[in-house]
Amino acid sequence: MRVFRTLLLSLTVMGIAFATNVPEVHAQAKPTCSVRDGVNFHSQKNYGKAFECWDQHARLGSSAAQFNIARMYVLGEGVPRNKIEAFKWLTIADRSGRPEARKVLANIRKTMTAEEVEEAQKRIQKHYTGGR
Repeated sequence: MRVFRTLLLSLTVMGIAFATNVPEVHAQAKPTCSVRDGVNFHSQKNYGKAFECWDQHARLGSSAAQFNIARMYVLGEGVPRNKIEAFKWLTIADRSGRPEARKVLANIRKTMTAEEVEEAQKRIQKHYTGGR
């Protein structure tokens, strides 16, 4: 009986330890526009609205939206040109299965310093861990 109580106490303590290490899951808000809406906004040169639409979908895993955001950072459309952010979103799009992302990623990598790539890697990790 004493062994059973000790085992039960150990499992309870372990359960508390595991429970404190479980990350909180936050519900993603439903997008207010579609990826197609983003394309339409982009064609009208309404880059702010295009980015807003694509950002919502990119964070939910849309490789098309991820690639489109990367493209905006490469070209400086509605956002400042930013190789680090472009590299981040191209990597995420590539990992999400966007075939054209890999070629662009290889080209942009050639223009980056080791420090820029390192910063991009940190941002990629932050994306996948929800900022933790």
